[in-house]
Amino acid sequence: MIVRDPSLHVEENASVVLDGKRVVVFGMIYIMMNKPAGYVCSREKSEGPSVFDLVKERFSHDLSVAGRLDRDSTGLTLLSNDGQFVHHVISPRKAIEKEYLVQTVKPLTPEQIEAMSGGLLIGRGEFSKPVRVRVMGESSIEITLTEGRFHEIKRLVKASGNEVRALHRSRIGGLSLPESMKPGEWIDIGENALKKITGAK
Repeated sequence: MIVRDPSLHVEENASVVLDGKRVVVFGMIYIMMNKPAGYVCSREKSEGPSVFDLVKERFSHDLSVAGRLDRDSTGLTLLSNDGQFVHHVISPRKAIEKEYLVQTVKPLTPEQIEAMSGGLLIGRGEFSKPVRVRVMGESSIEITLTEGRFHEIKRLVKASGNEVRALHRSRIGGLSLPESMKPGEWIDIGENALKKITGAK
């Protein structure tokens, strides 16, 4: 039957067709992606290929990124159509940890490690709070922070006297990116995995 009344109640198991195509109803979507280099976390076409292009599903247009990565950065990226979840993940008040593997241009010095660990002025009148820094190699560190300022890791490393060669996000909250997930791959993590991220009971 043809319906023109937008207030009509539709049963859960009803089949709805619009312009000859069946309407597929979906609920909340929570995606974990291994973002590849060269992709932006924006819908602005002029900026180049987007992470949204990698999710070839109808619900892709409703997704937002919970914590953007730069074009040349890689790793764990969360996308969802749940606005409250996205806000929870990126809000500094929630203090959700984000872990990054950082390769630097020059070998790291003890003074640089100490400076980053204690917090630094990173420009624009902004101060990066103390972060947890673990030395992984001569030019490799693991940085854990709870903020999400614009280009914070790169600005922090630069303020210490070094520069970032490569940046990879490996963990958000209690959710780590599986080593088996290839760049560009994504999965729907569902609400159970969300508890690892947000600490919800």
